Amino acid sequence: MAAGYERPDYWTLRAKKEGYPARSVYKLEEIVRKFGLLKGIGGGRGGVSARASAVDDGADLGRGSDARGTSGLVSTSIERSTIEGGHGGHETTLGSRAPRGLTILDVGAAPGSWSLWLLRQLKERGTLVAVDIQDLGIAPADSNFSFLKGSILDEPVRARLRERGPYDLVVSDAAPATSGNRLVDQARSEELVEAVMGLALEVLAPGGALVMKIFQGGEEKRLISELRGHFAQARAFKPEACRAESFETYLVATGFAHQNSQKAPN
Repeated sequence: MAAGYERPDYWTLRAKKEGYPARSVYKLEEIVRKFGLLKGIGGGRGGVSARASAVDDGADLGRGSDARGTSGLVSTSIERSTIEGGHGGHETTLGSRAPRGLTILDVGAAPGSWSLWLLRQLKERGTLVAVDIQDLGIAPADSNFSFLKGSILDEPVRARLRERGPYDLVVSDAAPATSGNRLVDQARSEELVEAVMGLALEVLAPGGALVMKIFQGGEEKRLISELRGHFAQARAFKPEACRAESFETYLVATGFAHQNSQKAPN
């Protein structure tokens, strides 16, 4: 672990004070506010703000080499695994879909900071579904929240998530367990991002948005190009709350065009 990770920084102390399990919550907060992801999503109204302080796909996104200590893992590896409760996963549902508002999916939700922040923003005016192979470190009593324990690599889990959709926003702070080998970690991160992207294309509502964490390794341009085939806009963005030595960044895509409505290739 890098020396800087051992000392609580401003974001860590702030998260503890505000009741969040992890400092990563402020990365989501900045992304959501920069890109207006909780405003006007759905029905083709979503879009990246022209004033967003985003890093385009051609920019140098690297600022470090150590990403160990990341949270919100979907899986300890990219391999499929048997999840508690069988391949279908174990679901904790605290309520049914809210009658109005946004519907959001949090992939790799543990320890729960992103879900907790989103619930505070929704204020029971929308629905939040969270999924992870690990238990959450929070236990929200919100009637519009449900948690599915399982891997998104398992089809029964994906089927349950489809049933709860479609979603206006899919967010993922998921990361593979790091090995200390940057090339290996980057490759695993890219595979995980592709899995999240594939799920998002199945469950997003038209006009919806997608946020995914990725370890920078040269595949960002290709992934952004793929996203632009399905979304009106897509680019990379590195929030201020990311540690200076971290090589993580986020892919943000808005204005999802439903696959059934896309033009057939010539």
